[in-house]
Amino acid sequence: MVKSHPFRIFAAYYYKWNKLPPALTFHSHPQYEIYYFHGGRCDYLLGDRIIPLEPGDLIIMNGMTRHCPKIDLSAEYVRTTFSFDPHLAQLFGPELLACGPLKPFEVLRNHHIRLSPEARAECETILQRINRFYYSNDVVHHYRLLSAFYDLLLLICEQCREHMETNRSLATDRERYVQNMIAYIEEGYMEDIELEKMAADLHMNRFHLMKVFREVTGLTVFDYLYRRRVNQAKILFYHSDRNSITDVCYMVGFKHVSHFSRVFKKQVGMTPDQYRKLVRKLSYTASN
Repeated sequence: MVKSHPFRIFAAYYYKWNKLPPALTFHSHPQYEIYYFHGGRCDYLLGDRIIPLEPGDLIIMNGMTRHCPKIDLSAEYVRTTFSFDPHLAQLFGPELLACGPLKPFEVLRNHHIRLSPEARAECETILQRINRFYYSNDVVHHYRLLSAFYDLLLLICEQCREHMETNRSLATDRERYVQNMIAYIEEGYMEDIELEKMAADLHMNRFHLMKVFREVTGLTVFDYLYRRRVNQAKILFYHSDRNSITDVCYMVGFKHVSHFSRVFKKQVGMTPDQYRKLVRKLSYTASN
């Protein structure tokens, strides 16, 4: 199951179910998601689509379209999923991002891929590498994990290349509203964001804005904003230890260090100072 790690850019799950699983219901979220079906009997419900799955099927999702697997419990159900915040891909650096590893999620949004036997074998080899390194706290394994996940994104890009040239998926009105809100937050998260001004700028009613955002993402606007700021703080700590805690606090949009520290610890499980020390330790280990 999932193990928390301060540097992971995604949450990975490998599930093998041969008994009644937890209740599965339609859900949505602002994270991108990758779903790979190893085996069993399952139909995947994605928006208004029902996708009968076969072993070797892969689905990418922008997360905001409601989705849910419908599982036939008469057979063992095995799947691997990844969810990740797209902006955390900054950890790959500009050179690795130049080829657009997230482009399938941005262009196709939600897409079902039936992998060929060759692509399926390659995909499962990558998943085995990810599974091997996911639970390790070894710094070398950490970078090998990132490398394997990047390789998975490139495999998806390769598989989606033709579809990206010809297809465009349509978003629902609610999804478009939330996409506009997230774009608004992305552009201004380092500054003050007021709901009244946000609603006015997006030509929405404030209460409708709050309601739709919560229903689609499962988060309040400010929950999402604070998570975005904390994730950016992690990236800043990850790339450089020259900035003080106070510098980073202001750079990502918090006004008070105490508030920044409290929110950071709640989300990450350690204070900003503890996190920065851990980053320094790993950086030192990697360079020696």
